[in-house]
Amino acid sequence: MDKDEAEILYWQKMLEPYDKRGRLDIDACMESFRPYLEANRRTSNTVSHVSLNPSPEDKLTDEQLREVAREYMERMGYGNQPYIVFKHKDISREHLHIVSLRVDENGHKISDSYDLSCPAVL
Repeated sequence: MDKDEAEILYWQKMLEPYDKRGRLDIDACMESFRPYLEANRRTSNTVSHVSLNPSPEDKLTDEQLREVAREYMERMGYGNQPYIVFKHKDISREHLHIVSLRVDENGHKISDSYDLSCPAVL
């Protein structure tokens, strides 16, 4: 984000991710995740990082990209999780990065059984 190659497109169930100067506030993001992480100390791989790459021919609006991210998270079983969506512009096409957690608010690990079948979502 510091190089203006990314911007926050959407966030759900998280504290305001911007500081007073309008920059990404990593501490606020981590504070949003803390209750989930504290509820489950057994799961070793707690963070989920996903990259969604629409076809270069697709010219999607920000609202369409938000909807793609929301639908993806819902179908993957992460629809009720805190997550943040970044629109990334570091290559020739815009794409999304989504950061969330693999544990829910009750400390239960979210199934990752859909992780290998996600291309059909888009």
